[in-house]
Amino acid sequence: MRILLVSAVLTVLALTGCSGSDVQKPATANAAAKQTTQVAYTVTGMHCNSCAEAITAEVAAVKGVRSVQCTFESKCAVLEVNNPAAQADAERAITKLGFTIAPCAVPVAGATQPATGVSSK
Repeated sequence: MRILLVSAVLTVLALTGCSGSDVQKPATANAAAKQTTQVAYTVTGMHCNSCAEAITAEVAAVKGVRSVQCTFESKCAVLEVNNPAAQADAERAITKLGFTIAPCAVPVAGATQPATGVSSK
């Protein structure tokens, strides 16, 4: 009798396409995966926009880096990383290119940087 019942259940599952892969994971696991940290670095050694583009491309390829913004004008790289290992790998990627980095404050969105070398005549 049990064998018949088990066979019937397995047949129903097979016919409905249930593989168990659509079972949702607990919300805590998904929430932990979505947490990110934003870090910023002053980058020394950039000479042009191509330097910033090289940093952006190299860091974007690092597993665990969600976003990267680097500009020659600001001499700053702002990263959004999933975990400390990704942050360390991103730092190594920048220094491997020959640049020096130092932690700095994350720029506030919408804030403007003071203009330098501008004459007000």
